[in-house]
Amino acid sequence: MTAFRGKVCLWIKLVVLILVLSVGMAGAEDGLSVAPGQGRVAASVDFGRLVVQVTPQEVLPSGGLADVGELRLSLREAVLMALKNNLDIAISNYNPRIAAEDIIIQKAVFDPVFSLTADANRTVTPSANVLAGARVSRISNQDVNASLTQQLPIGGSYTLSLTNNRQDTNSEFVPNNPAYRTVLALSVTQNLLKNFGPDVNTASIKIARNNQVISVTQLRLQANQVITNVHNAYWNLVFAIENLEVQRRSLRLARDLEELNKARVRAGVAAPVEVIQAEAQAAAQLQNVILAEKAVKDAEDQLKLIINIPDGERIWARSIIPADGPPFDVARVETEASIQEALEKRPEYAAAKLTLQNNDLNLRVARNQLLPSLQLQGSLGLNGLSDINKGLGSDYNRLASGDFPSWSAALVLEYPLGNRSAKSAFVQARLSYDQSMTSLLNLKRQIVSQVREGVRRIEADIRRVEATRAARGLAEEQLRVERKRLEAGVTTTFNVLSFQRDLAAAQASEIQAITTYNQDLANLELVKGTVLEKNRLEL
Repeated sequence: MTAFRGKVCLWIKLVVLILVLSVGMAGAEDGLSVAPGQGRVAASVDFGRLVVQVTPQEVLPSGGLADVGELRLSLREAVLMALKNNLDIAISNYNPRIAAEDIIIQKAVFDPVFSLTADANRTVTPSANVLAGARVSRISNQDVNASLTQQLPIGGSYTLSLTNNRQDTNSEFVPNNPAYRTVLALSVTQNLLKNFGPDVNTASIKIARNNQVISVTQLRLQANQVITNVHNAYWNLVFAIENLEVQRRSLRLARDLEELNKARVRAGVAAPVEVIQAEAQAAAQLQNVILAEKAVKDAEDQLKLIINIPDGERIWARSIIPADGPPFDVARVETEASIQEALEKRPEYAAAKLTLQNNDLNLRVARNQLLPSLQLQGSLGLNGLSDINKGLGSDYNRLASGDFPSWSAALVLEYPLGNRSAKSAFVQARLSYDQSMTSLLNLKRQIVSQVREGVRRIEADIRRVEATRAARGLAEEQLRVERKRLEAGVTTTFNVLSFQRDLAAAQASEIQAITTYNQDLANLELVKGTVLEKNRLEL
């Protein structure tokens, strides 16, 4: 009896150890973190929702105003409005939270399952044994059974069950009638080869967690693109407005020259043809103004489309006035540092690395499935039977005494001949891993190329702005000198008109160079993956 009680204690300790391991592994799984190099993604209850935070100094213009007029808008306000109103981002905001629920679904595989059953049956048969005391045998059974079953991350499972049976019969040879039987049993199954270990059995949880982070990176990628589109559209509008002003100034200069030539003709110091030349230039410049006005409206509509102000048709009648001018702050960018930053923060690169991790997990699981199935199965039970002389409940007393044990142990080996399915699945997993590795290397090369090209573009833009500024200054001076010469009668209207066109082109080129520089700065942040940080936004 002492030896048996020692075995019972050993089994109880084993059950406690299994439960501790299962809880501990589940807790460890909760603490999984994002692998290095995936960028800064903060964990939160929102599971990666894009949160647009507006400080009291950044009150967004109302999109529901009924008045038709001007809407003065800064670049940051346009960015915040686009993130707030963009429906694609609103839709993508759900994906991280949906993916987070899949993590819980995968973890639920290891949740314990409680089962309770109650049944009754009665059998009436003719008795073949006259000595039984009756020609008709009547047997009634009532059962109330409970069990607790759980899959374990180490690759095993256990079932703890309690069965209660009441049997009533009309046989005179059954000493205890009705008879109460109670059995408390623990059965354990542990995989030793195939499906062994937490790495294999928790792979689906890790993959689901990686997929949740991938959905966050996809949301980040979409937000980066929307913000960059806002920057490009905003600076296009700024250029269109500035170019319109250039064309209007050029039109005023043409009309001033027209009036000057008329005065010179009246004074007899110029031929009438010079008035005609000035009028022709003014008419041509008026066409440029009309085209520039159309370009402003087109740029406005493009920006309105991106920021998606929820004001129905009324917003299309309002004019957007950019509150920010195109700054020209020379940015010093280093190629190698920018490449390193891009490899750390590009959402696509982070997602590709996570995909590689998922395929590596699938490969490990597929390799494990090549092994034969070897299971250790064991059970331990305690039995109780009612004693009519000891009263109701004596079956539990006998069970608790430990005098009526039962146990079993077995090793079960299974291996499909050929094992073709597992072998093919392993080959597929290995090919998928190699494919994702190749895709990651290809993406890395693309990122390096994009960053290098972006840095070169910034450097070229800086030189271009400096060159266009110098050209605009020279064009202004040439026009001023030529007008003085025209007033002195030593040059022609044709030459003055030529310098006026050169000045208008130089002014437009300078504005275009500055706005392109600001757009290329935004595009460089996009290829570096630092758009949100640059705009003081976070996931």
